[in-house]
Amino acid sequence: MLAEYVKQDLDEVPVLQKQGKQLAQVVHKAVLKGGEPTRSVVDLLHGAWLGHPLHPILTDIVIGSWILAALCDLLSLNNNSAEAEKAADNLITIGTMAAVPTAITGLADYSTIPNPAAGTALTHALVNDISISCYVASMQARKRGDRGKGIFWSMLGFGAVTLGAYLGGHLVYGKKVGVNHSETASEPENWLPLMSEAELPEHEPKRVEVEGKAWLLYRHNNHVYAASAVCPHAAGPLEEGQFRGRTVQCPWHDSVFDLHNGKNIHGPSTYKLPIYEARIQNGQIEVRAPME
Repeated sequence: MLAEYVKQDLDEVPVLQKQGKQLAQVVHKAVLKGGEPTRSVVDLLHGAWLGHPLHPILTDIVIGSWILAALCDLLSLNNNSAEAEKAADNLITIGTMAAVPTAITGLADYSTIPNPAAGTALTHALVNDISISCYVASMQARKRGDRGKGIFWSMLGFGAVTLGAYLGGHLVYGKKVGVNHSETASEPENWLPLMSEAELPEHEPKRVEVEGKAWLLYRHNNHVYAASAVCPHAAGPLEEGQFRGRTVQCPWHDSVFDLHNGKNIHGPSTYKLPIYEARIQNGQIEVRAPME
């Protein structure tokens, strides 16, 4: 029931989609305006160094701490255990402190959210902000010695973060946000001709599709580079991107890749770009999967 509501209604609310897109664009433009230093910091927040989005890893710390805190609160209510009360208080503090970097990494990812997911992402962020506010209120009440209000606020926050986690799951599994959209460079094993050498002038990228697979071909300094034409971040068409030397910048969300080794020089992509071997044989440009 909830899944159908999210799919049919929440994702199509005009005000959420509009505001979600606008806010994401404002943040992303600020990142780009900050230049190389800002992009490097945001790359860390995306998890480019990790080869995996950082945000979902941090959410496990937050949600795990708050789940254990709820269990300890229930134990303390059942047997008046001072140890359980202390454990609950400490776990709520840990979870709330961890929520700060978690929210920051979430904002970094949100800045380049694909447009169809902007409304859901905005709702996800707002609901999680509510949960953090509830847990802050719970911490304050507990410090005053008002455990009743402390437990009330933490349970309210737990309900909010549960909804936020559900929406986060929908973003990944329903909207494919944060997943790798490129196929692995495992095929073809044998050389496959894609186009005539004469059809690939210097610095004029070409997209070639064969049997449902899309390749990007680019010639720089008389060297032919071959890569997936699909950006790993959100499936952007890399042949439409900006090329500088042997690098390409995605036209959708500005991930930057090295066409020599596939390294993601800048996020939001946390995944490398699949790279293929290329050669010119009998006037034809041929590609194959890299030999290991």
